[in-house]
Amino acid sequence: MPAAVKVKIPATVANLGPGFDALGVAIKMHLEVEIEPRRDSVEIHVEGEGAETLPKDESNLVIRSMNEFFDHVGRRPSGYSVKVRNPIPLGAGLGSSAAAVVGGLFAARAVTGRNVPQSEMVQLAASIEGHPDNILPALLGGLVVCYGTERAEEVRYFRMEPSDRLVPIVAVPAQGFSTEQARRALPDDVSFVDAQFTASRAALLVAALSSGAGTEVLAEAMNDRLHEPHRLKLMPETAAVHSELRAAGLAVALAGAGPSLLAVVPRPESATRAEQIRRVCRARSAGWRVFVSEWENQGAGAR
Repeated sequence: MPAAVKVKIPATVANLGPGFDALGVAIKMHLEVEIEPRRDSVEIHVEGEGAETLPKDESNLVIRSMNEFFDHVGRRPSGYSVKVRNPIPLGAGLGSSAAAVVGGLFAARAVTGRNVPQSEMVQLAASIEGHPDNILPALLGGLVVCYGTERAEEVRYFRMEPSDRLVPIVAVPAQGFSTEQARRALPDDVSFVDAQFTASRAALLVAALSSGAGTEVLAEAMNDRLHEPHRLKLMPETAAVHSELRAAGLAVALAGAGPSLLAVVPRPESATRAEQIRRVCRARSAGWRVFVSEWENQGAGAR
């Protein structure tokens, strides 16, 4: 076991409006997991988001994921110390759980030296976290289209890189929201008209993000009728900000299941649009945080 290993995993934004359970993208906000050997004990230290609330034992998602990997390869070390540095807000729709899962798996792979192929890492991560549209961009970086097969356990994807002419801006409210609660808000059936509308916007969004389209096309592409209207009813503050930003012509969508929002803007407009978003958020609550980020095309790995 090497003296110490550090891995970095990007935050992710899934769904992207019309891409429900199918689209995800990595952004430059990184969870760091550092591991070093111990004789016979397991220790975990957490810094940053969740430092006061996340478990400090083997129930921690990073440690659970590491143990899944150790069991997968049939080699569990006698002890180790793990330090987690987390800037990703919890329960915000920015893939904090996906980053923890991927971080644990990659840290475990690095310290064991086992050459487990990427395809196995994808399947392991998806089996633990259950949301490929968050897991895959955290693992691979870039913009990922996820598509399932008749075999529920099989994960397939197509990866590309979003245009660097576009800038992601993330607005995060003070209070998080449970993904499970947001999923329970979804209806059992949707109309054919809404399905057709959303499918066309999802296709347009992939084209717009990969080509660097302008704000008007982006804003149209981020329209959704499948999940956002139902989820926003549970998040009145987010819904108000979402509505006001869309009325101002911005391309904005729920980040994951919410309650954060993702806006995508042309690079020359990024500073002006970020200040506009801050003004709208401040008018609703002092607790909002606005991050101007970048796409992260490099996935998880040792640094």
